[in-house]
Amino acid sequence: MGNSDCKITVILPFYNTGNELDTAIRSIFRQEFPHWRLLLVSNNGSKEGEEIAHCWAGYDSRISVLNESRQGIAFALNRGLEYTSDEYIARMDADDQALPGRFLKQIEFLDRNPSIGVVSSQTEYRSVIEGSMGYSLFVDWQNSIISHEDHLLYRFVESPLAHPSVMFRRTLIERYGMYSTEELPEDYELWLRWMRMGVGFYKLPEKLLIWNDHDERLSRQHENYSREAFFQVKCNYLARWIKDNVVSDKKVVVCGSSRIGRKRAALLSEHGVDVFGFTDVKKRPNRQVNFVRLDEITQPEPYFLVNFIGKRGVGQSLREHFSELGFVEGRDFIMAA
Repeated sequence: MGNSDCKITVILPFYNTGNELDTAIRSIFRQEFPHWRLLLVSNNGSKEGEEIAHCWAGYDSRISVLNESRQGIAFALNRGLEYTSDEYIARMDADDQALPGRFLKQIEFLDRNPSIGVVSSQTEYRSVIEGSMGYSLFVDWQNSIISHEDHLLYRFVESPLAHPSVMFRRTLIERYGMYSTEELPEDYELWLRWMRMGVGFYKLPEKLLIWNDHDERLSRQHENYSREAFFQVKCNYLARWIKDNVVSDKKVVVCGSSRIGRKRAALLSEHGVDVFGFTDVKKRPNRQVNFVRLDEITQPEPYFLVNFIGKRGVGQSLREHFSELGFVEGRDFIMAA
């Protein structure tokens, strides 16, 4: 690990994998930027995966194999971070492929932009799952978020960047800690934590990663990436943001008075936000506690609105509705679904 010419460490955990791991490593090996080291972290990896990893390590001295017996990608990533000393850290998953120029373009961007701590890229989405249109639309949305300002504005809608596409400065780990090993989406929690600390984010407007979707992908089948787990993390950081940024005399009104909306509002309350009431695009019984009809909300004062309605198209309609009334997103309302 003593190659002083290295600029980046690439951390790639693997578990139940086979030939796709070979493809992922090969995509790194073919990068035109040569000054990298690759840490293949076996998280109780399959026999086939172990053989592929050690074969590559024997072929190229820039590649090392580590082991992490505690099951979970966060444990594996933190094991890799313990062995990093290079300026930049890049992420890769065993399912994916880095496209030509990825490392060089991300390094050049970070070198030129010291105010940015994390740079990702757009992704090319591929899926073997029938009926994956919803996920494809999510990737399209994610690819549309480029600037630091957009990352901040939309961070509470969903995770605005693809984990395996990122490169970040090692100093961020030293200052703000490693990945959380709690039962939560470790990447989303890390982005929200860093954004809260003022770290700059940017997405290169170019597809530099092939993001392969399949039934065994962690984001589809592990409970740490369930909708409930995402909302637990989201509401934690959203509550902190509201307390830091919304003036105290504003009444916090949640858009979405269904059972799910009230459940999300309860999470905000648990984290210290005084939720005044609810509004909705649907007419709800007046017995709803502090229900404010949507047509009664005509000016930014005295409310701050938090949208928890996740039905496709409704969020955009609400954004347009409030914007036309003079509400400023990020000041008078925030989208959180």
